[in-house]
Amino acid sequence: MHDLGDKNKYMGFLLMKVSPEYFALGEERIREISREHARDMARFANQLTHVVCTGTNGTFDQVTIVEADSLEEINAAATAFRLGGKARYIEINDIVIGMKAPPRGAATRPLGL
Repeated sequence: MHDLGDKNKYMGFLLMKVSPEYFALGEERIREISREHARDMARFANQLTHVVCTGTNGTFDQVTIVEADSLEEINAAATAFRLGGKARYIEINDIVIGMKAPPRGAATRPLGL
């Protein structure tokens, strides 16, 4: 693990694309799938932030942000999503991993203090 990992959270950005078939399911079926999905992902609920997106080229429809203490936790959340009910309709196109930067004050202190 990176030595900053002891102090700073890892951030996983799951870049997703929703298929047109998902919207064709209709409101009731989408709600049913969403309830199942919420149950499947409940153990990660306090680590997830979902951002519905729009852009100029439509590459991604949703970004799910996973905040975790380890890379393994990000992998577990991504794997759980890929195995869940929404995986048929929402594809994880890419994953970007980063680390929260240290607080600004800590970064500007002279070394050794």
